[in-house]
Amino acid sequence: MGSEGSVVPEPPAIEFAGPDEARLFFSGPPRRLTGSIPLINTTQTRQNLRSLAVEGGDLLGSAQVPLREFPFTVRLSAGEQASVRGVIALDSRTPPGSYEIQVKIGSKTVPATVHVTEVVDLIAQPGSLTILAGSDSSCTRKVTVHNAGNVPLLSGTRCETPVFDSFDPVTSMLVGLHKADRKTTDTMVKAVLDEWADLQAGTLVVHRDPLVLRPGQTEVVDLAFELPAELKPLRHYRASLQLYNAVITLEIYTSARIANTRKK
Repeated sequence: MGSEGSVVPEPPAIEFAGPDEARLFFSGPPRRLTGSIPLINTTQTRQNLRSLAVEGGDLLGSAQVPLREFPFTVRLSAGEQASVRGVIALDSRTPPGSYEIQVKIGSKTVPATVHVTEVVDLIAQPGSLTILAGSDSSCTRKVTVHNAGNVPLLSGTRCETPVFDSFDPVTSMLVGLHKADRKTTDTMVKAVLDEWADLQAGTLVVHRDPLVLRPGQTEVVDLAFELPAELKPLRHYRASLQLYNAVITLEIYTSARIANTRKK
């Protein structure tokens, strides 16, 4: 019984419903680590809970300040029990691995393991480049790359990607049939297959300086494109350059002058 004038705090309305030796587990990418928390409403009225306090650990929240609390909205009726999903949002650069924290739930402090999974997320801008191919066999474009994941991303000095004529297969088939002598089925089929084979117009080679992009880092890089010799004049070609999960679409337009430098 409290002394005269003292205030006896009311017990928490919503308590942890797990056993004393229980441990919580949260897992997922840094921005969304999920886990289930067993709860019980110990009162005779409906109760709300809007956040949970975190103790220990040096994890940073999404605003890059120490994680001391995370939103947790739940409403339980009188005496109701429920296993409620909780979501912890960390700094997106948090390295993969397991971390130990403690979560304050009602009158109990429950240990918790936070397992952060690997996230590979490269953002490249612009997402589309246009190349006007003339007498030069190469050109250079600047691209901004940002590592939005939580692991370092390594870039080599060279990569390759196929170049395709913008003709779709049906159009290419009709062009082949138009060129065929139409005397026999074999010559018509051969003409179509020849046109389809020409849809793949060589290989685009991309050169760049080696780079290690740390989580959260942004760099402007030079991409040097070495155009394939098979390109024909006055045509439109397409290619896709994939850098991890980022895709840069390349639109290549050739001029009449390319015929002077692209002879086999």
